[in-house]
Amino acid sequence: MAAPATASETTQMYRGSRLAASFLLVLTGLMTLALGLFVVPTAVGATGARWATPIVLVFAVLHLAALVGIYRGRDWGRNLAVFVAELGGGIAILGAVALITGAHPFGTDSRTGAGLLAWTAGVYALLGIAAGRIPVLSRLMPIERRRVVFGPSFAGLAR
Repeated sequence: MAAPATASETTQMYRGSRLAASFLLVLTGLMTLALGLFVVPTAVGATGARWATPIVLVFAVLHLAALVGIYRGRDWGRNLAVFVAELGGGIAILGAVALITGAHPFGTDSRTGAGLLAWTAGVYALLGIAAGRIPVLSRLMPIERRRVVFGPSFAGLAR
């Protein structure tokens, strides 16, 4: 039986998670921002569903706030990115349920909507995995925290 991984091995095991989560946050954040600025306002028009536009825009801002938190190495950025991934996946599942029940949320062509929902669910699943693998700095020992923040070469220099 293998020995449990130390904190050093754990932080090295998840190299690139911040980069992957950042890339996926930019990708999904820009997509959500475009939806909130161009698609949703024209889709709802002058109906009573104009409240959807600010909600989508707030969701886009949450993407960008999580990106800033991950870039700066903050634990709240990681947690916000995981929350955004969970919320985005839930919206994709809600859209899939709407398609299955015959609601046609994307118009008469349901094949395009199914592809969009599958892509959205996949991207948000990858975002959740990548963001969930980012180490939580508050749980690390001080030397491990310096290794995560400054890199393994500079951990001993930052005092």
